Amino acid sequence: MNTSSRIDYLDSVRGIAAMMVVFYHFNGWKWEHHIGFHLSSIIFNGSDAVSFFFVLSGFVLSYKYFKNAQTEIDIKEYVLKRFFRIYPAYIATVFLNYFYVNRHTLGLNTIKDIFYSNDQQLWQELFLVKSNHNFYIPGWTLSVEMAVSLLLPFIIIIARKNIHYLYSFILVSIFISAAHISMFTMHFCLGLLLAFYFDKIQAFQFQQHKLYPYRWLGLLIVLVLFSIRHIDRIHSIGHQLKNILLYWGIDFFHISGIASALIILFILNNKSIQTFLTIKPLLFIGKISYSIYLMHWLVIGYIMEHWDKWNSYYPNKYIVFAVMLTVAVSTTLLLATALYYFVEVPFIQLAKKIKISRPKMN
Repeated sequence: MNTSSRIDYLDSVRGIAAMMVVFYHFNGWKWEHHIGFHLSSIIFNGSDAVSFFFVLSGFVLSYKYFKNAQTEIDIKEYVLKRFFRIYPAYIATVFLNYFYVNRHTLGLNTIKDIFYSNDQQLWQELFLVKSNHNFYIPGWTLSVEMAVSLLLPFIIIIARKNIHYLYSFILVSIFISAAHISMFTMHFCLGLLLAFYFDKIQAFQFQQHKLYPYRWLGLLIVLVLFSIRHIDRIHSIGHQLKNILLYWGIDFFHISGIASALIILFILNNKSIQTFLTIKPLLFIGKISYSIYLMHWLVIGYIMEHWDKWNSYYPNKYIVFAVMLTVAVSTTLLLATALYYFVEVPFIQLAKKIKISRPKMN
């Protein structure tokens, strides 16, 4: 049994998913309708990486409560840590994007907009009000992350009483998917399910199972399900099948969420992959993965806004693409490292130092 409340190799997985988002947004910024973008998105599937993030969040946030059934859920401490984990770096990112967008008109009007008129709805975005993401567009995912993660302690309590309630909750969450938040509740619950069965998953001897000879075919099917959205854009899966999915309220995000859970399941059971994921560069990228997710949008936006200028420097468009992709990745990593150490870490440490009265939930 794993004796640590943190599983390092899962940080690396998060880092890889964050880099998928970087490649995805870079490729899709100007070429979203190009067949090459959809082909590359089957591998660098940043759109469905959000499914992966949510399943992984469900696992990570619930793991210690299932690892030790006696661990009480301190609601105030939990909320405080989530707040300081998500908001400070996010707020810094929104302000950076806000000032970049308004860089040509900085002055009294900017001050007025920030502190009085709020014409650009900056404050709604800062407080993660749904559908207000004008400056940092991927911020919608953080609205979901914050909302569902605050619901999670109550779901954990129910699951610890009887895990079968969680199965029912997952099914219900599929059929109440009228909004993004309810849709992605399923993803977090799948993460909870993996956390609950973590010890059994690790102990399971898949090499001795009758399906083991077909493992690569199974993995291929899972990867197809994960990228079904982009496969459909290349070649439609058919109106009849889509109508069936629509009738049952099933979105492609539901499918990629299930695929994400299966990928994580595979990693939790595979020692060789876990060993690979513990190499230092991957662990470091995993450590700064949240900051990578936050910083990449500004970097890519700047590069694409000046694309014609970069394009004039090189005779070959493929060289431009390769050079600017390298610049985008390296600059994102540099800024993400700064954001992590100067914003994320101080506030994470601050959350640990704050003492509050602690009502607990069993």
